[in-house]
Amino acid sequence: MSDIRTWLSSSKSKGMSLGLERVSKALEKLGRPDKSMRCIHVAGSNGKGSACAHLSSGLHRAGFKVGFFSSPHLAKIEERVRINGKQIDSEKFDEALVRVKSLDIDLTFFEITYLVSLIVCSEEKVRYMILETGLGGRLDATRSAEVIGCLVTSVSLEHSDILGDTLEQVAKEKAAIWRSGVPMLIRDPEIATVRNAMREEAVSAQFFLPDSHDFMEEAGDLAEKFCEMLDIPFVRRKITWPARMQIIEMEPKLMLEAAHNPSGMARAIPEIIRRLPLSWSLLFGTSPQQDMDAFLQPLYSLILAKPPLEIITTEPQNGRYPGVKSPLPHVDHIPDPAKAYDEISNDCEMILVIGSLYLCGNIMEHLNISADIN
Repeated sequence: MSDIRTWLSSSKSKGMSLGLERVSKALEKLGRPDKSMRCIHVAGSNGKGSACAHLSSGLHRAGFKVGFFSSPHLAKIEERVRINGKQIDSEKFDEALVRVKSLDIDLTFFEITYLVSLIVCSEEKVRYMILETGLGGRLDATRSAEVIGCLVTSVSLEHSDILGDTLEQVAKEKAAIWRSGVPMLIRDPEIATVRNAMREEAVSAQFFLPDSHDFMEEAGDLAEKFCEMLDIPFVRRKITWPARMQIIEMEPKLMLEAAHNPSGMARAIPEIIRRLPLSWSLLFGTSPQQDMDAFLQPLYSLILAKPPLEIITTEPQNGRYPGVKSPLPHVDHIPDPAKAYDEISNDCEMILVIGSLYLCGNIMEHLNISADIN
């Protein structure tokens, strides 16, 4: 590993530290690269990455050069910085890392990669820059950027130790990405108290309820409505957002779904049931959950409704937390994801990999599957 990558890796030891002071100081020392682009800020518990991917694709199809900062990455850290849907090369990433290190500011891993994205995309003359929040919204590093619009996708109870232990509190933290005078679109939470809580933080926000019941279609609806609100050209098409209901045409077929919390799992399972063939196998692994029972219940419903030929559990690697050991009782457990995948029989028509973005990334890396947006 190069010295600069070692420095980046060492920043993980700082853990997570929300707040805007450090990153705002860094942005000023860098000459505010965010101001050279038209930045768009997206938050939400579920669907924010998919909405960002639709925005990236739709704006690029409309003729613009588009940057996209996202997290976490699936297999390679360069995936966190995309231009026109393609991850940047390691040389550009490292050059920007050197600039961030030279600031001599004590930054977290997330803050460093965020600043790298702004440096690279500014230098590459990106017109629109899509910024996906890491956690919450109010104190997330991405809120330091000057933006032309904000979008909030669906919200659910998550990270209660940080964001609050009610849906209203979590929703307020997400809505707090709003800046005065900046247009904002919020996916209608369909709960009056939650809507009112978000309105307290974002007084001028518009609420919108998509018609679609397909989660990728809903993300497209939100992206299209948002661009319409901003009067920005947007050309919509179906996209492949890696590890989000992604089907890989191979033998057997592979479905990757990074449902990572109870609401995401509950939303994904009905759609998965519609797509699964009669003969399928399950590879499941998860990071720790605040409410493991709620997270597993939709999966149990899937197993009962459409029993798989076999079930193997594993432990996602390279995540913020260690993978859960044996998350499902009475089934084979193989800690290494690649070995677990290789143990699945080829007698089925499809293998479903679900439960963690990191697990999907482990399998994509094992099979050398691209993480670009198509």
